[in-house]
Amino acid sequence: MGPEPGTPEPAPPPSSLPGVEQPLVVSSKIRAIFVGPDGIRAGWRFLIFVALFAAFELAFMGGVIHISALKNLRKTAVAGTLTPAFVLVFEGAQFGMAALAAMIMCRIEKQKFGAYGIPWNAAFGKNFWNGIFWGLAFMTVELTIMRALGGFSFGTLALSGLSIVKYTAIWAVGFALVGLYEEFLFRGYAQYTLSKGIGFWPAAILLSGVFGGLHLLNPGEDWVGAASVFAFGMFACFTLWRTGSLWFAIGFHAAGDYAESFIYSVPDSGIRATGHLLHSTVHGPAWLTGGTVGPEGSVLNFVVFALAFVIFAFVYRSKKTASADSPQPAIAVEKT
Repeated sequence: MGPEPGTPEPAPPPSSLPGVEQPLVVSSKIRAIFVGPDGIRAGWRFLIFVALFAAFELAFMGGVIHISALKNLRKTAVAGTLTPAFVLVFEGAQFGMAALAAMIMCRIEKQKFGAYGIPWNAAFGKNFWNGIFWGLAFMTVELTIMRALGGFSFGTLALSGLSIVKYTAIWAVGFALVGLYEEFLFRGYAQYTLSKGIGFWPAAILLSGVFGGLHLLNPGEDWVGAASVFAFGMFACFTLWRTGSLWFAIGFHAAGDYAESFIYSVPDSGIRATGHLLHSTVHGPAWLTGGTVGPEGSVLNFVVFALAFVIFAFVYRSKKTASADSPQPAIAVEKT
């Protein structure tokens, strides 16, 4: 039945009036772009982390240009020569900035710092020392094969006496900082967060690609060396997947760089280190020796990485149950 005569028609709800906005609906759609069922979406969290790290980096570099000693250290490194002082100061500071940015994200996400790949209760434990062994073995195998093919000579000692002790220790600390900084920046918070959004392996491919691409900024680096760095990034992600933390990758990274730059005294991504152990030389075609890039630019590097993947997959089998030291990562993609 219709309304009685004289009764006014009820007004339509505001949302149905022609020409009237629906603020609640629009607001919810905008919110959905930034916030999902698990809070701020992974992509936005990753961008916040990058923005924080970039802000810290700009502030740090802004201070460096006003301190002549630091400015000269950076100038030497940019020119292609790596010094212990540069590594200790710059790599240490950059790891601190990456960790600080992640700690801020911890507060935003209400997450424990150890979830981002470096649980402190496993710091420098079994996985780290296994990684050290693998990193030293990797570079030793590659250069031994290169020497057998006539592309590498050990030469004579470049250091003597206390200098050997000094540089053995200082480069060990320096390259440990390199491993901590680069692994955490590219395979710590970034890998954890992007894995939530697009999946573990797509995130690994993306971040390893960026990692390799950035190495093209090094003097003497080329696309073969960058591809080798990409392969290393994928191997590091594989170790993260199987062990549940970055400690193996940190050890492998640190020891590989240490063996390459200090022990065997060859270029690393086109950069040579001062205070190296040997007067070693490389000779032969670039496909064998890597040329100015160093062993990373050699075909042998890819061969040894293929072997490393196979052996690691066999030794570190996928686990159904996880231990406290090496929990298998269980990263689910966020629902849209």
